[in-house]
Amino acid sequence: MGAVFAMLDECAPGHTRRVGNHRLVVTWRGASYLGLPKGPGGGAAVAAVVLDYARIRKAVRMLGIDPDCARRHFAGL
Repeated sequence: MGAVFAMLDECAPGHTRRVGNHRLVVTWRGASYLGLPKGPGGGAAVAAVVLDYARIRKAVRMLGIDPDCARRHFAGL
């Protein structure tokens, strides 16, 4: 999740993250993505979550993040 947060910090400046009941909610430019899991137990355990690229691609698409910027962080996208 640290790599996802680094990508969001660079590619979606000004985004907000909040912890929902079961997942993280990322909002940027009026769009929200609710597909990032909180992790086992939530909270600090979120750093240990391994995400597949399909979830990251969907977040990029739904939030309107520049795909070239996202590819700099995740070469397989």
